[in-house]
Amino acid sequence: MPEHVSASELADRVRAHPSVVRLHGGPFGAIASYLPGRKVVGVRLPDEGEPVEVGVVLRLDRPLPDVVAELRGLVAAVVGPVPVDIVVGDVVTPDEPPEGG
Repeated sequence: MPEHVSASELADRVRAHPSVVRLHGGPFGAIASYLPGRKVVGVRLPDEGEPVEVGVVLRLDRPLPDVVAELRGLVAAVVGPVPVDIVVGDVVTPDEPPEGG
Protein backbone atom coordinates (compact mmCIF):
# COMPACT_ATOMS: atom_id res chain seq x y z
CA MET A 1 0.00 0.00 0.00
CA PRO A 2 1.38 3.46 -0.81
CA GLU A 3 2.70 5.10 2.32
CA HIS A 4 1.34 8.51 1.36
CA VAL A 5 -2.28 7.40 1.73
CA SER A 6 -3.90 8.72 4.88
CA ALA A 7 -7.03 7.40 6.55
CA SER A 8 -8.48 10.92 6.52
CA GLU A 9 -7.94 11.30 2.76
CA LEU A 10 -9.50 7.92 2.09
CA ALA A 11 -12.46 8.73 4.36
CA ASP A 12 -13.05 12.02 2.51
CA ARG A 13 -13.04 10.28 -0.87
CA VAL A 14 -15.46 7.58 0.27
CA ARG A 15 -17.83 10.14 1.87
CA ALA A 16 -17.88 12.05 -1.45
CA HIS A 17 -19.57 9.10 -3.21
CA PRO A 18 -23.22 10.03 -3.83
CA SER A 19 -24.60 6.81 -2.32
CA VAL A 20 -22.63 7.10 0.94
CA VAL A 21 -24.60 8.64 3.80
CA ARG A 22 -21.75 8.34 6.32
CA LEU A 23 -18.91 6.12 7.41
CA HIS A 24 -19.64 3.32 9.87
CA GLY A 25 -17.33 1.83 12.49
CA GLY A 26 -18.71 -1.69 12.17
CA PRO A 27 -19.22 -4.03 15.10
CA PHE A 28 -17.73 -2.60 18.29
CA GLY A 29 -16.23 0.31 16.33
CA ALA A 30 -13.48 -1.97 15.03
CA ILE A 31 -13.24 -0.29 11.64
CA ALA A 32 -11.10 2.70 12.56
CA SER A 33 -7.66 4.17 12.16
CA TYR A 34 -5.94 5.76 15.13
CA LEU A 35 -4.03 8.95 14.47
CA PRO A 36 -2.28 11.25 16.92
CA GLY A 37 -5.03 12.83 19.01
CA ARG A 38 -7.97 11.42 17.03
CA LYS A 39 -9.39 8.45 15.21
CA VAL A 40 -10.96 8.08 11.79
CA VAL A 41 -14.05 5.91 12.16
CA GLY A 42 -15.02 3.81 9.15
CA VAL A 43 -11.55 3.36 7.64
CA ARG A 44 -8.94 0.84 8.77
CA LEU A 45 -5.63 0.88 6.97
CA PRO A 46 -3.97 -2.50 7.26
CA ASP A 47 -0.77 -3.97 8.43
CA GLU A 48 1.15 -5.72 5.65
CA GLY A 49 -0.93 -8.46 4.03
CA GLU A 50 -4.29 -7.43 5.50
CA PRO A 51 -7.18 -5.83 3.59
CA VAL A 52 -8.16 -2.19 3.79
CA GLU A 53 -11.54 -2.05 5.54
CA VAL A 54 -14.13 0.63 4.91
CA GLY A 55 -17.47 0.69 6.73
CA VAL A 56 -20.35 2.67 5.24
CA VAL A 57 -24.03 3.49 5.58
CA LEU A 58 -25.54 3.65 2.09
CA ARG A 59 -28.58 5.22 0.49
CA LEU A 60 -30.83 2.49 -0.84
CA ASP A 61 -31.17 4.25 -4.18
CA ARG A 62 -29.24 1.80 -6.39
CA PRO A 63 -28.39 -1.90 -6.30
CA LEU A 64 -26.00 -2.46 -3.38
CA PRO A 65 -23.61 -4.75 -5.33
CA ASP A 66 -23.10 -1.95 -7.89
CA VAL A 67 -22.38 0.65 -5.22
CA VAL A 68 -20.03 -1.69 -3.32
CA ALA A 69 -18.14 -2.44 -6.55
CA GLU A 70 -17.77 1.30 -7.21
CA LEU A 71 -16.53 1.92 -3.68
CA ARG A 72 -14.08 -0.98 -3.91
CA GLY A 73 -12.72 0.49 -7.17
CA LEU A 74 -12.50 3.98 -5.67
CA VAL A 75 -10.54 2.69 -2.66
CA ALA A 76 -8.28 0.50 -4.80
CA ALA A 77 -7.46 3.51 -7.01
CA VAL A 78 -6.17 5.31 -3.90
CA VAL A 79 -4.46 2.49 -1.99
CA GLY A 80 -3.15 0.39 -4.84
CA PRO A 81 -3.18 -3.37 -5.32
CA VAL A 82 -4.27 -4.55 -1.87
CA PRO A 83 -7.47 -6.38 -0.89
CA VAL A 84 -10.38 -4.05 -0.07
CA ASP A 85 -13.27 -5.02 2.20
CA ILE A 86 -16.38 -2.82 2.06
CA VAL A 87 -18.69 -3.37 5.04
CA VAL A 88 -22.25 -2.07 4.65
CA GLY A 89 -23.28 -1.35 8.23
CA ASP A 90 -26.73 -0.01 7.40
CA VAL A 91 -28.87 1.39 4.61
CA VAL A 92 -31.15 4.41 4.50
CA THR A 93 -34.29 4.26 2.39
CA PRO A 94 -35.32 7.30 0.35
CA ASP A 95 -38.25 8.04 2.69
CA GLU A 96 -36.25 8.11 5.95
CA PRO A 97 -33.98 10.92 7.13
CA PRO A 98 -30.25 10.14 6.67
CA GLU A 99 -29.21 10.90 10.25
CA GLY A 100 -32.29 9.57 12.02
CA GLY A 101 -33.98 12.91 12.49
